[in-house]
Amino acid sequence: MNYPFFAFMARLKYISRWGLMRNSIPENDAEHTLQTVMIAHALAVIGREIFHKDLDPERAALLALYHDASEVFTGDMPTPVKYFTKDLRDQYQKIEDQAREKLLRTLPHELQPSYRPFVVDMEKDPLWPLAKAADTMSAYLKCMEEIRDGNSEFKEAFKSTEEKLRALHLEEVDWFMDHFAKSFRQTLDELNSNVK
Repeated sequence: MNYPFFAFMARLKYISRWGLMRNSIPENDAEHTLQTVMIAHALAVIGREIFHKDLDPERAALLALYHDASEVFTGDMPTPVKYFTKDLRDQYQKIEDQAREKLLRTLPHELQPSYRPFVVDMEKDPLWPLAKAADTMSAYLKCMEEIRDGNSEFKEAFKSTEEKLRALHLEEVDWFMDHFAKSFRQTLDELNSNVK
């Protein structure tokens, strides 16, 4: 039997993000996922190395790797639509849950238990808050890049996303913002001038 799990995952590159916004830099789910994985890993490393917490960066990265996997079936619903009403949010959550279960079934039965914690049950994991924070951080950095490139369309999204990140009260997130995020405002020449 042929199992389409990885063929579905490869389709993340066809799912556009920020559907309600005018983008100067188009972004798809595969690009967003890669950045979210790197940030989730970094947040856990920061937690472990800077704040001396017992965290597993590789597990945080895996949680982030599949955080939007259900969108291979649902597409990316813009945040304002997803949260338009409580009823809509609740219904969308049910659809996401069903899509995750459906995706898990595209794996051989023997492999499903190994993937379930990341594809279906990720929100039950103690590291999920870091993976979810990485997802939000990726959106924040996207907004920052758009504004840097003169797209004022993202000003309100930038402000609300920054407030959301600060409201998490996660020291790993605050440390990342203070030490890494500001560089996303810089041009390539400015980035290069910082390298000794």
